Amino acid sequence: MTASVFFLLVLESLQDAARRRIVPAILVLCFLTLVSINSCTTCNAEITTNNLQAPPVDIFGWVGVSVLGVLAVWSLILAGMLASDHLSASLEDGSGLLILTRPVSRKQFALARLFGTLLITWSAVIVMMGGASFMLSLRGDLSLWPALIALAATLVNCVSIAGLAMFISLFLPRIVTFLCVVGFVGWTAIANLMSASGMTLGLWSDVLDRFGPPILSSVIIPLAAWSGQAIESVSVTEIVFRLGLWLFASLSSLLFFFAQQELSRFEAR
Repeated sequence: MTASVFFLLVLESLQDAARRRIVPAILVLCFLTLVSINSCTTCNAEITTNNLQAPPVDIFGWVGVSVLGVLAVWSLILAGMLASDHLSASLEDGSGLLILTRPVSRKQFALARLFGTLLITWSAVIVMMGGASFMLSLRGDLSLWPALIALAATLVNCVSIAGLAMFISLFLPRIVTFLCVVGFVGWTAIANLMSASGMTLGLWSDVLDRFGPPILSSVIIPLAAWSGQAIESVSVTEIVFRLGLWLFASLSSLLFFFAQQELSRFEAR
């Protein structure tokens, strides 16, 4: 299949995703996020402890880490939400089955459906996290590079979570798939946060923190320069390795198991 055909498949997938009712809500959320951050960063906050005034850079730094962390988690939930039925729904309504009767492989079709949802997710992430990073950097006199690294890591995590959600949707209904993704993202994010704070983790939380996707770790560690608190519980090399590992695992699992599926079963779902 030529690149032009794959581009058309991605474009069709993007159009299908853009017609979903949640997209206007995403646009409104992006706008409200930027308005809220713009309002917060124009304030001259002052915090005094033991008659000592905290420097504005420290205040903006901690606010920036918190804001970007929350936006990163929301972005991954959004990625899972959009991908939770984007592949299976096209098979159930017959449009995907019709496309697969043409000289289009299942792997190419699955990738096109995945990237269609990711284009919307990535756009929202860039607007929200990129806009927040720029305003915090500009008004808080903070370096922009740590925020851009955190943004890039979140974009990679979006691919992993979207691929995972699309993989799960091959076996479970949309609602169950979405709940599984929300639970996985939320639990892993909490485990990352607790580990970075030096708290003791339970067995499963420790497993998610050590071996799961670095959902918050990949945001907190680059932004350590903003908060002024070094994170020693995990290395940068380990974060990069886990980003790549989960990216490969989610995509390869999706493509492999979709290629093995009996597509006729989706017609009855």
